[in-house]
Amino acid sequence: MSSNRLNKLLLICTLCLSLAATGCSAQWISVALADLPVLTQMALNIATLVSNVHTGEQIDTSETAAIQNISSEASKDLMLLQQLYQGYKANPSVDSIRKIQNVITDLNTSLPALLQAGHIKNPALATRVSVAVNLILTTVNTFAALIPENAVRSSLQSTAAHQAAASRPKDLKRQWNQQVCSTTANETVDSASSVCPLQ
Repeated sequence: MSSNRLNKLLLICTLCLSLAATGCSAQWISVALADLPVLTQMALNIATLVSNVHTGEQIDTSETAAIQNISSEASKDLMLLQQLYQGYKANPSVDSIRKIQNVITDLNTSLPALLQAGHIKNPALATRVSVAVNLILTTVNTFAALIPENAVRSSLQSTAAHQAAASRPKDLKRQWNQQVCSTTANETVDSASSVCPLQ
């Protein structure tokens, strides 16, 4: 193969990769910016799981504080993440991507740690808070898989990118309502969950 043909082939491959990366970039920003407001709503709603529990069953004040801390931390980090995505959209840079990845790493570290440290004794309430945290983290991690640097590295992450593209705000709300706000055999938890569905 002549060096001229090889150079043309390399140029074509580079252009194809460049176009693919640009397409992914627009997709990952659109998916994240569409879903982050819903995730923030979910994070805020975690606190309502305890704030509306009937007085018939005692919820320890330390449990209430732990759940409110989870809600507060998730909300704060998700709002920051939304600002970073908007900043990247306005002015793309490697530094912006690094900051986004750092916030995602912080979420993956802090929320499970807060959940574990909370020692929520009511099993139904503990399950709901855990499911809520997992739904938020799963969605945020699908955003991470869409980031151009990561999406090019692994075909597994490419699969996650396709799943995230299908995860629209309406689907997130449906998942939240089914997984976190569905009825159980526990009247106390169900009464708290009656205010948590997302519209």
